[in-house]
Amino acid sequence: MRLRYLIKELYYRRRRTLTAVLGLSVGIALLIIINALSMAYHEAARMPLKEIGADITVQRAGDVPEELAGPVFACSAITIRKQEMEKIRKIKGIDIGRALLIWVFDPDRFTIVLGIDTENPIGPGILRNNVTEGRFLKKDREEALVDISYARQLGLKVGETITIDQKTYPVVGLVDASRAAKIAVANVYLPLEEAQRIAISAKQVQKVSPFDKGDANLLFIRADRRDTRHVVAALKSVLGKGVSVATPDSFLKLLGDLFALSDKFSLATSLIAILVAILIVFKTMAGNISERAREIGTLKAVGWTNGNVVSQLTGESVLQCLAGGILGLLIALLATFILGFMQVDIPIPWEMSPTPHFLPGGGDPVFKTLRLPVKVPWTLGSFGIILSMLIGGITGGILSRRISRIKPSEVLRYE
Repeated sequence: MRLRYLIKELYYRRRRTLTAVLGLSVGIALLIIINALSMAYHEAARMPLKEIGADITVQRAGDVPEELAGPVFACSAITIRKQEMEKIRKIKGIDIGRALLIWVFDPDRFTIVLGIDTENPIGPGILRNNVTEGRFLKKDREEALVDISYARQLGLKVGETITIDQKTYPVVGLVDASRAAKIAVANVYLPLEEAQRIAISAKQVQKVSPFDKGDANLLFIRADRRDTRHVVAALKSVLGKGVSVATPDSFLKLLGDLFALSDKFSLATSLIAILVAILIVFKTMAGNISERAREIGTLKAVGWTNGNVVSQLTGESVLQCLAGGILGLLIALLATFILGFMQVDIPIPWEMSPTPHFLPGGGDPVFKTLRLPVKVPWTLGSFGIILSMLIGGITGGILSRRISRIKPSEVLRYE
């Protein structure tokens, strides 16, 4: 293969070369963009759970409290027994975090209280990174961490006290959970042991959902993404009816039929885009090679073998398809950069919202709004380049083999 001759030939037939390059670049760009968008939506669906250091959340639905007075459980988050959690811990390849969500209806105000495992980074314990004033909670301490907006509403400051269920707690810190997913947020955060004490002594809790020391009502699980289905099946087997298991797939389903349809057919759309690109390249190169019959005959007359002709034409095909692949990748990078400014609303299932639906604003849809995390991973970009070269090699090889069989005498007979 003679590189100088190859480049001159592509430049001489630049119109056909440009047509093939542009046609293939559009197909490669569509392939990369469609798959990058699909991956971006899957990554966006993971964000609500990722922000609390988990891949799966677990809660159990139960009966509505008979009376909204004092501490009660939400009907979507009732007791998960200590014994059940011990069985869950035996599931292979997972780490578990616990929490306890309580609604407290005091005579003068309503408070969402969340008991958190202060030393576990899985679950709401990750909020230690969002403390704006004071410090985070310490284990086995009778103290409170207050959401900054709730503190402003009550005029609370670090060092003052807050009363929950007729007990006073010193406020040791303020936390800003406004950017966190609306899953494990509350007005007041207590050490898990203190929240368990409240639940054990609450009549309304015990009447609806008996609760003992060591129990919880929210579980946060970290697991390998490839094992999610296995883990979900195991969780449902342990907890039985009424269990609600949320995974990134749960959030994807809430994005609606349009995304489900586009995600389902992303592979088909990619294949169609590549097929159209291949047809454009094939048609362009077929026309190009058929015009060069006399030239090829001359080359063979001066000593070129069939192998020389095939390698030369295939090299031209690979080079122009490589150019198409690189251009397609650049187009895709530009498109994904622009798409990265687009915001997407990830719906939060109503049962995962800590705010009672019967309070003002409690029944409104809850969303996690974020920028679409769209990007082109190097594996996808490399695949696009390699695919374009394969298209060039296969197309050029097929066409050049056919024309390389011509005999110089047949082409030059009328010269």
